[in-house]
Amino acid sequence: MTVMAGRGAARWREVVVVAGMAVLAGLVVVVTMVAVGLRGGDLSTAANVAQLMSVALAVPPLAVGLMVWWRPFSSRRSSEEQLQRAEAALRALVSEQWRDEIRIRGLDDMTPLVVRWRLTELDAAGDPRPLRVLLRHGRIRFTGRTDRMDRMARRFRRLARRRLVILGEPGMGKTTLAVLLLRELLKDPPSGEPVPVLLSMTGWDPRAEPVHRWLARRLDENYPALRAASFGRDAPRALVSKHRILPVLDGLDELPEHVQPRVLSALNAAATTEAVILTCRTAEYRHVVELSGGHMLAGGAVIEPRTVKAADAAAYIRNRLPPSRQADWAAVLSSLTGNPDGPLVRALSTPLALWLLRKVYIDTRRDPAPLRDRTRFPTADAVTEHLLDDLVDATLAANPPEHDPDDPNDYDHPFRPLRRWDPDDARRWLSFLAHHMSETGTRDLQWWRLHRAVHRRWGTLGGKVTVGLVVGLTVGLTGGVTIALTRALHGTFVDAMLFGVTGGLIGGLVGGLTAGLLLELRADPTTEPAYANLRPKGRVGTLLANLAFGLTVGLVVGVITALAFELIGGLVGGVLAGLAFGLAVGAAGGLTVGLSRWAATPVTDAQPQTPSVTLRRDLELVSVRSLAFGLMLGPAFGIAGAVAQGFTGLIAAVEAGISFGVAGGVVFVATFGFTGAGPVYLVAVSVLYVRRRVPRRLMRFLDDAHRLGLLREAGPAFQFRHAKLQDRLAQLYDAGPAGGDEGKGIAGRRY
Repeated sequence: MTVMAGRGAARWREVVVVAGMAVLAGLVVVVTMVAVGLRGGDLSTAANVAQLMSVALAVPPLAVGLMVWWRPFSSRRSSEEQLQRAEAALRALVSEQWRDEIRIRGLDDMTPLVVRWRLTELDAAGDPRPLRVLLRHGRIRFTGRTDRMDRMARRFRRLARRRLVILGEPGMGKTTLAVLLLRELLKDPPSGEPVPVLLSMTGWDPRAEPVHRWLARRLDENYPALRAASFGRDAPRALVSKHRILPVLDGLDELPEHVQPRVLSALNAAATTEAVILTCRTAEYRHVVELSGGHMLAGGAVIEPRTVKAADAAAYIRNRLPPSRQADWAAVLSSLTGNPDGPLVRALSTPLALWLLRKVYIDTRRDPAPLRDRTRFPTADAVTEHLLDDLVDATLAANPPEHDPDDPNDYDHPFRPLRRWDPDDARRWLSFLAHHMSETGTRDLQWWRLHRAVHRRWGTLGGKVTVGLVVGLTVGLTGGVTIALTRALHGTFVDAMLFGVTGGLIGGLVGGLTAGLLLELRADPTTEPAYANLRPKGRVGTLLANLAFGLTVGLVVGVITALAFELIGGLVGGVLAGLAFGLAVGAAGGLTVGLSRWAATPVTDAQPQTPSVTLRRDLELVSVRSLAFGLMLGPAFGIAGAVAQGFTGLIAAVEAGISFGVAGGVVFVATFGFTGAGPVYLVAVSVLYVRRRVPRRLMRFLDDAHRLGLLREAGPAFQFRHAKLQDRLAQLYDAGPAGGDEGKGIAGRRY
């Protein structure tokens, strides 16, 4: 009853607004009549103007009323029922997302590597009194193993505030534990338990964006289904504010040093993060605590891993060897238990090094004897660097694309690439991307920010103007020929060409300058990816409603604009023609707006954002807007021109209009459209491809690198499988001579 009462009150307020606009329209009509009379016009002229103005000004109240009527109830704040359905949808989406990602990362082995975790002396969840701490009495027990995640999940649920900090040195599996714990918490959750959602912390500063806003924005970006109309207007925000999600925040140590203490303070102060899981490197967390004056994540249990036991490492290797190769590895397996201080044994004490060993030596059936050469590998770091250097070649060699690359359906293996890539090229491309990410201080490879790798800001404006003029000239020549052949305008062939070329160049110049200036004036010219869903199934009613909405608004704008121009021109006999033109163009523009609104509205089963999905959706939206702009505006322009007697006939006018409309759509794509994230990315990839920094189809290559385990997905961004891999590839890129067609000195190098 309360909800219905709120809706009724809102409707009455909207009716009052409509009535007020109608009264205002009447007053404007009266003022217009008086103004025309004072200018010396006769009464009939004033009456005609008043009638036209009354018709035009009656449209806005009608438009507002129709928009109110069409606007679905779900556009208000999310109700409790909608919120419950949104929470259930989010749980299903997160489960599906991480089921696939865990499979690709190889974290679902039947015989996983055993990593033991224990509470640290930084634990803040126990009793702080010295005697109790000394005796370990009353302290929360939180030990566990990665092969017994069900027990760790139960212990996490028993925490008073369900706050956990996962520490560890590089390569010890902090993110892996967070992912496995997330998966376990998703299984058969108790009633009322929040949905765990893993989020990368890259780029967050609580001073610029409070916790609740950042969490809601990330939910909105990563899971567009939450913006579906049936979940209400503010489902992401409501899920955060009502404690319906458990943030699993990965990578506190990846934030700038001055930001890290702010994050701890924000998490401690925010009511929306009563439960939270946080990962960080051990040394960095201790430093953050020092910078915070000793303040940690309040009430949070702090755990860290124990060093991988030699017996567990030997069992991990042995379980992955076929019987025919056990003898080849006998010496290595013996050294794991017989020489605990050797460099190979110390290197293989981390999950990262064991995973690298598997990829480089076990999966490729390579002879492991050189690993025991202390002259070549005198330290544990030397062993790890050798494995990192060989990783790209080894993964490509061990996982060839055994399928038909031209048949997208002939593929179902998560670890094999869809296409064949040259190892030298793959290494060079990945090294450049690692270098670019390190230069920009990020662990997230966001395709919509790749243009930062293309320097010279002046190229933004100059490039836009160049594109605009070139496209404008092309469109002008096409339009001129069309006008001449269809005889849409009086005059010679030369007159038609002059008309087309002049209009095309002016339009291209204006479009290019505008688009370039819009980008240049922004502090950060990066545009976030847009969303598009072009599936018509089950959405025809929504499409019609959005088209009606756009048509209404377009007609209002078109009529008012036409009348404004006519009034400014002194009402010299062109009111009806101006109205016809405004109605036609306004209707076309409105339908375009309506179609764009429909395409940008998600559905309840929209899949989580991934890099390739976000790029495809962004380009789809640009294409829809451009085609709609050209195909709808062109005929409208032609018809309006015929009615206004600017063309020689209706058929010729429509032909010319279609020509100009389609050409206008091309101009829109090449100028204004290229301010979007997807088109800017395509331009950046083209430039970098010419410089041999990336492949021509970069996203396909990145998808295959993800399948191979070299990259991992973090929502709409990629990350390298481990920070050490990114750092090593960036180091190799920087080690070579700058410039040149090779990109850097690693090209052609074999490890």
